[in-house]
Amino acid sequence: MYVKRNGEGLKYLAIFLISLFTLLQAQTLKKIDVQLQWKNQFEFAGFYVAIEKGFYSDVGLDVRTKEWNHGIDIVDELIKQKANYGVVRPTSLIDMAKGKSLVYLAAFYQSSPLILLADTSSNITDISDLKNKKVMITQDQMSDSSITSMLFSQGLKLEDIKVIKHSFDVNDLLNKKVDLMASYISNEPYVLQKLGGSPIIFRPKDYGFDFYNDILATSKEYLNKNKEEVKKFKEATLKGYEYAFSNIDETVEIILKKYNTQNKSKDVLTYEAQELKKLAYQKNHEFAEITPTKLERMFDVYKLLGHVKNNLNLNEFIYNHTSLETYLTQDEKKYIKDKKYIRVCIDPNMMPIESFDKNGDHIGMSADYLSLFASSTGASFKVIKTDSWSESLEFIKQKKCDMLSLAMQTNARKEFMSFTTAYMEIPLVVSTKIEVPFINGLKDLSGKKVGITKGDAYVEIIRKRFSDIEVVEVKDIDLGLKMLSDSELFAFIGPLTSVGFRFQNQYLGDLKIAGKIEDNLKLSVAVRIDEPFLHSILQKAVNSITPDQRRDILNKWVSVKYEKGIDYTMLYKALVFFFVILFIILYFYYKQRSLHKKLERAYEKMQQIAITDKLTNLYNRHKMDTMLKVEQQRAKRYGVIFGVIILDIDHFKLVNDKYGHHSGDLILKEFAKILKTNSRETDIVGRWGGEEFLIIVPHTTENSIISFAKILQEKVSLHRFSDVSKITASLGISLYRDGESFEETISRADQALYISKENGRDRYTFL
Repeated sequence: MYVKRNGEGLKYLAIFLISLFTLLQAQTLKKIDVQLQWKNQFEFAGFYVAIEKGFYSDVGLDVRTKEWNHGIDIVDELIKQKANYGVVRPTSLIDMAKGKSLVYLAAFYQSSPLILLADTSSNITDISDLKNKKVMITQDQMSDSSITSMLFSQGLKLEDIKVIKHSFDVNDLLNKKVDLMASYISNEPYVLQKLGGSPIIFRPKDYGFDFYNDILATSKEYLNKNKEEVKKFKEATLKGYEYAFSNIDETVEIILKKYNTQNKSKDVLTYEAQELKKLAYQKNHEFAEITPTKLERMFDVYKLLGHVKNNLNLNEFIYNHTSLETYLTQDEKKYIKDKKYIRVCIDPNMMPIESFDKNGDHIGMSADYLSLFASSTGASFKVIKTDSWSESLEFIKQKKCDMLSLAMQTNARKEFMSFTTAYMEIPLVVSTKIEVPFINGLKDLSGKKVGITKGDAYVEIIRKRFSDIEVVEVKDIDLGLKMLSDSELFAFIGPLTSVGFRFQNQYLGDLKIAGKIEDNLKLSVAVRIDEPFLHSILQKAVNSITPDQRRDILNKWVSVKYEKGIDYTMLYKALVFFFVILFIILYFYYKQRSLHKKLERAYEKMQQIAITDKLTNLYNRHKMDTMLKVEQQRAKRYGVIFGVIILDIDHFKLVNDKYGHHSGDLILKEFAKILKTNSRETDIVGRWGGEEFLIIVPHTTENSIISFAKILQEKVSLHRFSDVSKITASLGISLYRDGESFEETISRADQALYISKENGRDRYTFL
């Protein structure tokens, strides 16, 4: 009896201790709010699972999800930090273009579930049938742009359809109140079937408009203050989603018990889960990945539709905690952690390279690079206000600044600064009055007064090499060009970007770029010589800059071009005169027609986007399907035979894993170029999906198409690809057979491709 009572006592003590531990743990968990973009449903199952399975509490977080209600702007909720994290739509790119600083953490769905839904009783079979039809769609769904882009790409305008207020009632399709409704592929098609209907689905993805959906985001400000938490939250959330999709039945039960505010049935939730899983897991994509290439394509569509006008460096808005931190030493990480912020001095008068705006904020190319450095290293930067470049140089000598964002290395400067490798190289040009002949080189400036910004590295270089040039140091570029305009100087030497930037708004017909000097301005990050850890960190940051990032920043800020050796003065004058007269003549006509023309160009561009794979510039899957139908019809009508070749890059996933997606993209571009270069003009080359490519070969024979495939296989095998050097490809070949569908022809080529891979890859098979 004593043993039994003692055992019960121990049991109760254990329960008490566990309860006490749980209570204490709950008190130490950080409370987190996540704003959903709709009501509770399987769409957000990853959050529910991470809560219920303890994935969040394991990393010290107490997470609460908030359903969407009318009037909630999720982007503003994040910016104002009313929510710590949120699930946003692709249209948040428009908000970011307007200056709202978000960071994308993950994209749960690689393709949007948004569709147009009709019933077969409507007799609608093609997008072209939508003209003058009644369509239920919300303003929010219209602004998503995937639907409107799909319509535009097929030659339909918004005024061609009748927009009806959305009732969210699928019965309206069956009782003929409307012809179509904007829906989600994971919900309404199933409901329509249950009601006895037969769904017809129009998906933007099938027309070349493949947008992310359900993007997990936070504000940049919150990320900068909570870097470690953001990393843990993202990992726990993705763990929750992957568990939810791997255990659908269990997850549906969790929703039914605790999160079913919409009172959905078990079978509806299960259908939703199965459809969303298809959107989440797509071939050749990592779960929840976000790539700059796909974001750029989405952003291009928004620009064409007139939603945004400026450019964005989209790399800045994609979270990647492993980008550089992995390569930092413990001492470097400690330096960043201990340093509250790194003080930066810039040239305040060097736009578009760098300057301050009217609010005193750092802007220009170097500001974008600094954002990249902050993102990749985790360091915080504070730009110190100075009035001139020479003052910035003095500040770093006096240790009022830790670094210069951009500076050219010279022997004199190396005494008090250390330099990273150059990450920006800009031509130096000679500006003169418009009547001065072309300048072939610095020797043409002998004996002349030439202005250069005070403290510029080139002052030291010119004085050393060309002692007969009278160098006049000026405070900044603006003063130098003014003195040139006032004939106080014969010439001014400065960076092409900054000089050209000012020429766009001033000095037209007065000054010109008369020549380029041999050396370029090679700009590095310059760090105080007593800051070795900072120099090492920034060198790694410079090394991590990708070619795409450089291109994006350059395209964002630079539009001026320089043509070597040609004096365009008279041409410029004639063009200016011509366009002024033309403008006066056409003003009123243009005013009436401009909007129409702009829309026409947008439609044309949208049609081009709809058929083109942006990465490779080949035809996309949708266009290739269309061309296969054309070739099939031609074969039936005229009896000509066509063939198809499917090519698949061998072990491409290993390439991505080892070298990264950027290298993978370069390989896909080079591979596409090989196919295009070695195909006939009549051959139709497209990207079939991921690392698979398809070539339609009209008017061919078995021997001809096999010879063609052999050439392609050898060309790929012999080519030296960027980063990877050597890759191979497997090929499957088939010819169209009389009376069959093109799908059957493709299926045989697919089987042949499988045989090639099973037999060792780097070979072709004909079936």
